[in-house]
Amino acid sequence: MRRRMYQADIARNRAEEAFSGASEEFLGTLGMAFTIAPCREEDLKRAEELTVRTHQLNTTGYTYSYEELDLLRQSDRHLLLVCSLSDKYGSYGKIGLTLVEQDPEAWTVKLLLMSCRVMSKGVGTILVNHILALAKAAGARLRAEFVSNDRNRAMLVTYKFAGFREVERRGEVAVLEHDLSRIQPPPPYVDLRIG
Repeated sequence: MRRRMYQADIARNRAEEAFSGASEEFLGTLGMAFTIAPCREEDLKRAEELTVRTHQLNTTGYTYSYEELDLLRQSDRHLLLVCSLSDKYGSYGKIGLTLVEQDPEAWTVKLLLMSCRVMSKGVGTILVNHILALAKAAGARLRAEFVSNDRNRAMLVTYKFAGFREVERRGEVAVLEHDLSRIQPPPPYVDLRIG
């Protein structure tokens, strides 16, 4: 599986280098399918690995053990979602994870991360907007925790572009909030699948 993913990356990168149009036009040629689904037991090992190994595209840097993730996955108060991405070249595998604490009046994104391999594909923004839509449908305010490090500025930019603003600071944790007035649909070049 890993060998096939590397081969797909090589073919994808060659195609991108040879492409002469805009970045978004290239993305439109990929036939991307982005899946957001509740974390299942068989996803836990990869989910744990993502929390430990993903630093650049990680909003808080919080790490969770297999056992902690399993408890959160089964909790009525938490939403643990795992994301996967594929395109005409093959699968990227499980490349994203988010943990949302769901209190009746306000939801809080405790963790949102994406593998660096998909940084340029725009799927982080799609995931953020999916969470916004879920919170709005539930009638809850949406907050997100952000802990800055020397490598995750891109995730703060993702939140800011989505419409989050800082409303509180607790030590190193910035608490951001979204008013849920502007939720962007996924771009036309991505087939969003909700599991």
